[in-house]
Amino acid sequence: MTSDFIIDVSEETFEFEVVNYSTHLLVIMDFWASWSIPSRVQSPLLARFAHEAQGQFRLARVNVDEQPRLAEKLNVRSLPSIKAFMGGRVVAEYTGVLNEAQLKGFIDRLLPRQGDLLLEKGRSLLLLGDYAGSEKALKEYLAINRREPAGLLALARVLLIQGKGRDAQYVLTGFPASKEFNLAQTLKPFAKALVWYEEGADDAASPVDASFKNALRLAQFGNLYATLDGLLDIIKFNKHYRNGWAHEIYLAILLVLGEENPEVRQYRTDLTNALF
Repeated sequence: MTSDFIIDVSEETFEFEVVNYSTHLLVIMDFWASWSIPSRVQSPLLARFAHEAQGQFRLARVNVDEQPRLAEKLNVRSLPSIKAFMGGRVVAEYTGVLNEAQLKGFIDRLLPRQGDLLLEKGRSLLLLGDYAGSEKALKEYLAINRREPAGLLALARVLLIQGKGRDAQYVLTGFPASKEFNLAQTLKPFAKALVWYEEGADDAASPVDASFKNALRLAQFGNLYATLDGLLDIIKFNKHYRNGWAHEIYLAILLVLGEENPEVRQYRTDLTNALF
């Protein structure tokens, strides 16, 4: 069965219909055979999902009996074998049968999320220093993709760089389990510190306490480099100041600024020298 969303692929059409086509749309290849009982289970399910997706991805079917050289070329050893192409290359694959929920999850993870350009826009504006524009784009993205980890992390960064500790703390609370989770935890001490300062902090009992409060004052105005300089002086004086809070805030600010920032590497070196 073929349609606008499902095609049969041969060795001759593979380069154009799969490799080239995947530069602008996800292509999922289904290697099957009529004698493969698992294929009889999974292939109709894949076809159904392709129809339901209405063009969000292309299903490219390969009958291995008719196209043995193509199957061999792509190292297909057993059936059914599924390979997903994006950008002209294989980005995911598996062999065997997934149940309906697992198969849908496999496809959903590969499909671009609605509003991905907003996420890219928010990140780019953050790098360009347009923090208000970045915040707006990221909030629009998260309105479509609620609690999406990459969007939440980017929004927390742009909020913190503007000194909006309370808003950032709200975003970071209950952060979903994901590859961004540990990075989100790294940001929390900085958000907590900004809220602590905003609420009045505590009395400066010593010159180093006064320096700590002044560093946070500078952070509220978005002067993060001056904040790093102030925290570095504190860490040099006492590596464990406030149970390592100054150190944690310093690391959080480096994450807020981003590894793409050319000055971050030097500040990391300065911290290492201060600690060791």
